[in-house]
Amino acid sequence: MTAIDGLERLESPALWRPGAGQQRRDVYVAIGNAELVIQDSTGAALSHWSLPALVRRNPGETPALYGPAAADDEELEIEETAMIAALDRVMAAVEKGRQRPGALRRLIVGLVAGFLVGVALIWLPDTLRRQAENFMPVAQRAEVGDRMLGELTLLTGAPCGTAIGNEALSILRQRILPTTPIRLTVLRDLPQPAMALPGGTIAISDSILVTQDDPDVAAGHILAAAISARQQAPLSRFLKQMGFIDLLRLLMKGQITDRAITEHVEGLLLAPERSLSVEILRPGFDMARLAWGPYATAVGLPRGDVPPSRMPPALDDPSWQALREICNG
Repeated sequence: MTAIDGLERLESPALWRPGAGQQRRDVYVAIGNAELVIQDSTGAALSHWSLPALVRRNPGETPALYGPAAADDEELEIEETAMIAALDRVMAAVEKGRQRPGALRRLIVGLVAGFLVGVALIWLPDTLRRQAENFMPVAQRAEVGDRMLGELTLLTGAPCGTAIGNEALSILRQRILPTTPIRLTVLRDLPQPAMALPGGTIAISDSILVTQDDPDVAAGHILAAAISARQQAPLSRFLKQMGFIDLLRLLMKGQITDRAITEHVEGLLLAPERSLSVEILRPGFDMARLAWGPYATAVGLPRGDVPPSRMPPALDDPSWQALREICNG
Protein backbone atom coordinates (compact mmCIF):
# COMPACT_ATOMS: atom_id res chain seq x y z
CA MET A 1 0.00 0.00 0.00
CA THR A 2 1.65 3.24 -1.10
CA ALA A 3 -1.08 5.82 -0.42
CA ILE A 4 -4.63 6.35 0.66
CA ASP A 5 -6.03 8.83 -1.82
CA GLY A 6 -8.65 11.52 -1.21
CA LEU A 7 -8.65 11.58 2.61
CA GLU A 8 -9.12 14.73 4.64
CA ARG A 9 -6.80 14.69 7.66
CA LEU A 10 -8.15 13.64 11.02
CA GLU A 11 -6.11 15.12 13.85
CA SER A 12 -6.05 14.75 17.64
CA PRO A 13 -3.72 15.48 20.57
CA ALA A 14 -1.57 12.67 21.96
CA LEU A 15 1.43 11.86 24.15
CA TRP A 16 4.53 10.57 22.31
CA ARG A 17 7.52 8.69 23.71
CA PRO A 18 10.37 8.60 21.17
CA GLY A 19 12.02 5.59 22.77
CA ALA A 20 12.37 3.44 25.88
CA GLY A 21 13.18 5.49 28.98
CA GLN A 22 12.63 8.82 27.23
CA GLN A 23 10.21 11.45 28.53
CA ARG A 24 6.80 11.68 26.89
CA ARG A 25 5.82 14.95 25.20
CA ASP A 26 2.59 16.53 23.96
CA VAL A 27 2.11 16.15 20.21
CA TYR A 28 -0.60 16.04 17.56
CA VAL A 29 -1.23 13.02 15.37
CA ALA A 30 -2.84 13.04 11.93
CA ILE A 31 -3.94 10.33 9.53
CA GLY A 32 -2.30 11.05 6.19
CA ASN A 33 -1.71 9.03 3.06
CA ALA A 34 -0.96 5.50 4.31
CA GLU A 35 0.80 6.91 7.35
CA LEU A 36 0.28 8.34 10.81
CA VAL A 37 2.09 11.67 11.16
CA ILE A 38 3.32 12.86 14.58
CA GLN A 39 3.73 16.64 14.80
CA ASP A 40 4.68 19.24 17.38
CA SER A 41 2.57 22.30 18.19
CA THR A 42 4.09 24.22 15.28
CA GLY A 43 3.09 21.55 12.75
CA ALA A 44 6.62 20.23 12.26
CA ALA A 45 6.69 16.47 11.65
CA LEU A 46 8.50 14.50 14.38
CA SER A 47 7.86 10.98 13.12
CA HIS A 48 5.99 9.05 10.41
CA TRP A 49 4.42 5.66 11.11
CA SER A 50 3.21 3.27 8.45
CA LEU A 51 -0.49 2.52 8.89
CA PRO A 52 -0.15 -1.11 7.73
CA ALA A 53 2.52 -1.71 10.41
CA LEU A 54 0.63 0.07 13.23
CA VAL A 55 -0.03 -2.04 16.36
CA ARG A 56 -2.36 -1.48 19.32
CA ARG A 57 -0.64 -2.49 22.55
CA ASN A 58 -3.66 -2.42 24.88
CA PRO A 59 -6.78 -3.45 22.94
CA GLY A 60 -10.03 -2.34 24.57
CA GLU A 61 -8.36 -0.02 27.09
CA THR A 62 -8.34 3.79 27.25
CA PRO A 63 -6.14 5.72 26.75
CA ALA A 64 -5.04 3.62 23.78
CA LEU A 65 -1.36 2.80 23.32
CA TYR A 66 0.09 2.35 19.83
CA GLY A 67 3.47 1.48 18.39
CA PRO A 68 4.87 1.76 14.86
CA ALA A 69 5.71 -1.97 14.97
CA ALA A 70 5.46 -4.77 17.48
CA ALA A 71 9.12 -4.66 18.52
CA ASP A 72 9.62 -0.88 18.41
CA ASP A 73 10.04 1.14 21.65
CA GLU A 74 8.43 4.26 20.20
CA GLU A 75 4.91 4.73 21.61
CA LEU A 76 1.79 6.95 21.31
CA GLU A 77 -0.90 7.44 23.95
CA ILE A 78 -4.24 8.71 22.57
CA GLU A 79 -7.42 9.57 24.50
CA GLU A 80 -9.48 11.10 21.64
CA THR A 81 -12.22 8.54 21.02
CA ALA A 82 -12.73 9.56 17.39
CA MET A 83 -9.04 9.02 16.59
CA ILE A 84 -8.94 5.70 18.49
CA ALA A 85 -11.96 4.44 16.58
CA ALA A 86 -10.45 5.54 13.26
CA LEU A 87 -7.12 3.82 13.92
CA ASP A 88 -8.76 0.64 15.17
CA ARG A 89 -10.89 0.46 12.05
CA VAL A 90 -7.85 1.09 9.87
CA MET A 91 -5.99 -1.76 11.56
CA ALA A 92 -9.02 -4.03 11.17
CA ALA A 93 -9.09 -3.16 7.47
CA VAL A 94 -5.37 -3.91 7.18
CA GLU A 95 -5.88 -7.29 8.82
CA LYS A 96 -8.68 -8.15 6.41
CA GLY A 97 -6.50 -6.95 3.56
CA ARG A 98 -3.77 -9.37 4.59
CA GLN A 99 -6.32 -12.13 4.16
CA ARG A 100 -7.45 -10.66 0.82
CA PRO A 101 -4.47 -8.62 -0.50
CA GLY A 102 -6.22 -7.38 -3.59
CA ALA A 103 -8.98 -5.74 -1.48
CA LEU A 104 -6.71 -3.95 1.01
CA ARG A 105 -6.59 -0.59 -0.74
CA ARG A 106 -10.34 -0.48 -1.27
CA LEU A 107 -11.03 -1.44 2.34
CA ILE A 108 -8.68 1.19 3.74
CA VAL A 109 -10.10 3.95 1.55
CA GLY A 110 -13.73 2.99 2.12
CA LEU A 111 -13.58 2.46 5.87
CA VAL A 112 -11.42 5.45 6.73
CA ALA A 113 -13.18 7.82 4.34
CA GLY A 114 -16.60 6.71 5.56
CA PHE A 115 -15.58 7.08 9.16
CA LEU A 116 -14.08 10.51 8.57
CA VAL A 117 -17.29 11.68 6.94
CA GLY A 118 -19.20 10.60 10.05
CA VAL A 119 -16.69 12.27 12.33
CA ALA A 120 -16.84 15.46 10.26
CA LEU A 121 -20.61 15.64 10.62
CA ILE A 122 -20.18 15.59 14.40
CA TRP A 123 -16.95 17.54 14.73
CA LEU A 124 -17.31 20.26 12.09
CA PRO A 125 -20.21 22.22 13.65
CA ASP A 126 -18.35 22.56 16.97
CA THR A 127 -15.27 23.77 15.12
CA LEU A 128 -17.33 26.34 13.23
CA ARG A 129 -18.91 27.53 16.47
CA ARG A 130 -15.52 28.03 18.11
CA GLN A 131 -14.26 29.89 15.07
CA ALA A 132 -17.35 32.12 14.96
CA GLU A 133 -17.05 32.92 18.67
CA ASN A 134 -13.32 33.63 18.52
CA PHE A 135 -13.51 35.96 15.55
CA MET A 136 -16.81 37.79 16.14
CA PRO A 137 -16.06 41.51 16.67
CA VAL A 138 -17.07 43.19 19.93
CA ALA A 139 -19.50 45.45 18.07
CA GLN A 140 -21.28 42.47 16.52
CA ARG A 141 -21.54 40.74 19.90
CA ALA A 142 -23.22 43.86 21.28
CA GLU A 143 -25.52 43.94 18.25
CA VAL A 144 -26.57 40.32 18.89
CA GLY A 145 -27.35 41.18 22.50
CA ASP A 146 -29.37 44.24 21.43
CA ARG A 147 -31.37 42.15 18.97
CA MET A 148 -32.14 39.59 21.66
CA LEU A 149 -33.15 42.36 24.04
CA GLY A 150 -35.42 43.77 21.34
CA GLU A 151 -37.01 40.33 20.95
CA LEU A 152 -37.60 40.16 24.70
CA THR A 153 -39.26 43.57 24.74
CA LEU A 154 -41.84 42.34 22.23
CA LEU A 155 -43.15 40.25 25.13
CA THR A 156 -42.33 42.44 28.13
CA GLY A 157 -42.72 45.93 26.74
CA ALA A 158 -40.05 48.59 26.62
CA PRO A 159 -37.30 48.54 29.26
CA CYS A 160 -38.23 50.36 32.45
CA GLY A 161 -36.62 53.67 33.23
CA THR A 162 -36.90 56.78 35.35
CA ALA A 163 -34.21 59.35 36.01
CA ILE A 164 -33.67 58.39 39.64
CA GLY A 165 -34.29 54.71 38.93
CA ASN A 166 -31.63 54.67 36.22
CA GLU A 167 -29.23 56.41 38.56
CA ALA A 168 -29.90 53.80 41.27
CA LEU A 169 -29.36 51.01 38.72
CA SER A 170 -26.01 52.56 37.79
CA ILE A 171 -25.03 52.74 41.47
CA LEU A 172 -25.95 49.08 41.92
CA ARG A 173 -23.88 48.01 38.90
CA GLN A 174 -20.90 49.98 40.15
CA ARG A 175 -21.36 48.48 43.62
CA ILE A 176 -21.31 44.78 42.64
CA LEU A 177 -19.60 44.74 39.22
CA PRO A 178 -17.24 47.72 39.25
CA THR A 179 -14.68 46.30 36.82
CA THR A 180 -17.03 44.36 34.52
CA PRO A 181 -18.36 46.09 31.36
CA ILE A 182 -21.99 45.17 32.02
CA ARG A 183 -25.17 47.01 31.04
CA LEU A 184 -28.19 46.42 33.31
CA THR A 185 -31.73 46.84 32.02
CA VAL A 186 -35.03 46.17 33.82
CA LEU A 187 -37.93 44.45 32.04
CA ARG A 188 -41.45 43.82 33.26
CA ASP A 189 -42.43 40.22 34.08
CA LEU A 190 -39.28 38.57 32.75
CA PRO A 191 -39.68 34.83 33.57
CA GLN A 192 -36.19 34.60 35.05
CA PRO A 193 -34.87 36.91 37.78
CA ALA A 194 -31.88 37.92 35.66
CA MET A 195 -30.68 36.83 32.23
CA ALA A 196 -27.26 37.45 30.68
CA LEU A 197 -27.22 38.24 26.95
CA PRO A 198 -24.29 38.47 24.49
CA GLY A 199 -22.39 41.73 24.41
CA GLY A 200 -22.46 42.38 28.15
CA THR A 201 -26.17 42.98 28.80
CA ILE A 202 -28.03 41.58 31.82
CA ALA A 203 -31.81 41.82 31.66
CA ILE A 204 -33.45 42.00 35.11
CA SER A 205 -37.03 41.14 35.98
CA ASP A 206 -38.86 43.83 37.91
CA SER A 207 -40.22 41.04 40.10
CA ILE A 208 -36.95 40.76 42.04
CA LEU A 209 -37.29 44.47 42.83
CA VAL A 210 -40.92 44.69 43.88
CA THR A 211 -41.26 41.35 45.72
CA GLN A 212 -38.07 41.62 47.78
CA ASP A 213 -37.47 43.93 50.72
CA ASP A 214 -33.71 43.45 50.70
CA PRO A 215 -31.58 44.98 47.93
CA ASP A 216 -28.94 42.28 48.59
CA VAL A 217 -31.33 39.66 47.17
CA ALA A 218 -31.81 41.55 43.89
CA ALA A 219 -28.09 42.24 43.73
CA GLY A 220 -27.45 38.54 44.31
CA HIS A 221 -29.59 37.54 41.31
CA ILE A 222 -27.71 40.01 39.10
CA LEU A 223 -24.32 38.83 40.35
CA ALA A 224 -25.32 35.18 39.87
CA ALA A 225 -26.24 35.93 36.23
CA ALA A 226 -22.86 37.60 35.71
CA ILE A 227 -21.02 34.63 37.26
CA SER A 228 -23.04 32.25 35.09
CA ALA A 229 -21.98 34.24 32.01
CA ARG A 230 -18.33 33.78 33.02
CA GLN A 231 -18.87 30.03 33.31
CA GLN A 232 -20.47 29.83 29.86
CA ALA A 233 -20.55 32.91 27.65
CA PRO A 234 -24.06 33.83 26.44
CA LEU A 235 -22.68 34.04 22.89
CA SER A 236 -21.37 30.47 23.20
CA ARG A 237 -24.83 29.27 24.28
CA PHE A 238 -26.38 31.05 21.29
CA LEU A 239 -23.92 29.58 18.78
CA LYS A 240 -24.34 26.11 20.29
CA GLN A 241 -28.05 26.27 19.47
CA MET A 242 -27.51 27.70 15.98
CA GLY A 243 -27.98 25.34 13.05
CA PHE A 244 -25.21 24.33 10.65
CA ILE A 245 -26.47 26.47 7.73
CA ASP A 246 -26.82 29.54 9.97
CA LEU A 247 -23.26 28.99 11.20
CA LEU A 248 -21.96 28.91 7.64
CA ARG A 249 -23.88 32.09 6.82
CA LEU A 250 -22.38 33.79 9.87
CA LEU A 251 -18.83 32.79 8.98
CA MET A 252 -19.09 33.53 5.26
CA LYS A 253 -21.26 36.66 5.29
CA GLY A 254 -21.23 37.82 8.91
CA GLN A 255 -25.03 37.58 8.98
CA ILE A 256 -27.32 36.25 11.72
CA THR A 257 -30.94 35.63 10.77
CA ASP A 258 -33.88 36.99 12.73
CA ARG A 259 -35.15 33.42 13.00
CA ALA A 260 -32.00 32.33 14.83
CA ILE A 261 -32.38 35.22 17.29
CA THR A 262 -36.07 34.51 17.87
CA GLU A 263 -35.57 30.78 18.40
CA HIS A 264 -32.80 31.38 20.93
CA VAL A 265 -34.79 33.95 22.90
CA GLU A 266 -37.77 31.60 22.99
CA GLY A 267 -35.48 28.91 24.33
CA LEU A 268 -34.13 31.24 27.02
CA LEU A 269 -37.64 32.13 28.15
CA LEU A 270 -38.72 28.49 28.40
CA ALA A 271 -35.52 27.16 29.96
CA PRO A 272 -35.24 26.91 33.75
CA GLU A 273 -32.89 29.34 35.44
CA ARG A 274 -29.32 28.05 35.37
CA SER A 275 -28.41 26.73 38.80
CA LEU A 276 -24.82 27.19 39.96
CA SER A 277 -23.29 25.52 42.98
CA VAL A 278 -22.41 27.28 46.19
CA GLU A 279 -18.74 26.54 45.46
CA ILE A 280 -18.96 28.62 42.28
CA LEU A 281 -21.21 31.43 43.56
CA ARG A 282 -19.84 32.06 47.04
CA PRO A 283 -16.35 33.25 46.01
CA GLY A 284 -17.96 35.71 43.57
CA PHE A 285 -20.11 37.13 46.35
CA ASP A 286 -17.09 37.49 48.61
CA MET A 287 -15.14 39.23 45.85
CA ALA A 288 -18.05 41.63 45.26
CA ARG A 289 -18.34 42.17 49.03
CA LEU A 290 -22.00 41.19 48.84
CA ALA A 291 -23.65 39.39 51.76
CA TRP A 292 -24.32 35.73 50.92
CA GLY A 293 -27.07 34.99 53.45
CA PRO A 294 -30.02 36.97 51.99
CA TYR A 295 -29.60 35.60 48.47
CA ALA A 296 -28.97 32.02 49.63
CA THR A 297 -32.11 32.09 51.75
CA ALA A 298 -34.20 33.54 48.93
CA VAL A 299 -33.20 30.87 46.37
CA GLY A 300 -32.95 27.91 48.74
CA LEU A 301 -29.19 27.44 48.72
CA PRO A 302 -27.27 26.44 51.87
CA ARG A 303 -26.32 29.45 53.93
CA GLY A 304 -23.36 27.64 55.41
CA ASP A 305 -21.38 29.40 58.07
CA VAL A 306 -22.60 32.98 57.70
CA PRO A 307 -21.42 35.19 60.56
CA PRO A 308 -23.03 38.61 61.10
CA SER A 309 -22.34 40.40 57.84
CA ARG A 310 -19.89 43.28 57.72
CA MET A 311 -20.58 43.76 54.04
CA PRO A 312 -22.10 47.11 53.11
CA PRO A 313 -25.64 46.86 51.68
CA ALA A 314 -25.97 46.72 47.92
CA LEU A 315 -27.90 50.01 47.96
CA ASP A 316 -28.89 52.56 50.57
CA ASP A 317 -32.61 52.95 51.31
CA PRO A 318 -33.33 55.97 49.04
CA SER A 319 -31.59 54.36 46.06
CA TRP A 320 -33.30 51.01 46.70
CA GLN A 321 -36.74 52.62 46.79
CA ALA A 322 -35.97 54.54 43.59
CA LEU A 323 -34.90 51.32 41.88
CA ARG A 324 -38.03 49.48 43.03
CA GLU A 325 -40.17 52.14 41.33
CA ILE A 326 -38.20 52.20 38.08
CA CYS A 327 -41.13 50.64 36.17
CA ASN A 328 -43.62 53.18 37.52
CA GLY A 329 -42.33 56.02 35.37
